[in-house]
Amino acid sequence: MDKARLLIVDDNEGVRHLVSRWLERAGFLVEQANDGYEALEKMRERVPDVVLADIRMPKMDGIELTRRIKQEWPSVKVVLMTAFSSPQTIARAKREGVDDYLEKPFTKDQVERITLGVLSRG
Repeated sequence: MDKARLLIVDDNEGVRHLVSRWLERAGFLVEQANDGYEALEKMRERVPDVVLADIRMPKMDGIELTRRIKQEWPSVKVVLMTAFSSPQTIARAKREGVDDYLEKPFTKDQVERITLGVLSRG
């Protein structure tokens, strides 16, 4: 089986690098983007299997990114990472098609489990 391709999108470089390192060590092919616009550019070159994106980012938040991903690439799984989850935010994200959530702070095991979970739902 080919390695799954992941795209980590977070304006916080430390979080982006940490999550990327965890998932690379777990055997995934990982790319990174600093914001939603950069993520969409990278996706036009190479479509990932899963996008893990922060909800709160400048320029384009994770929910808007989810909406655009699901319009253009409906089969791509999206996991939103957030420290600020309100019921309204979760409801809005679900309407846009988000596949799962990671609540910050999260552990390496949680990141791997959620990623494998969305991939297995194929």
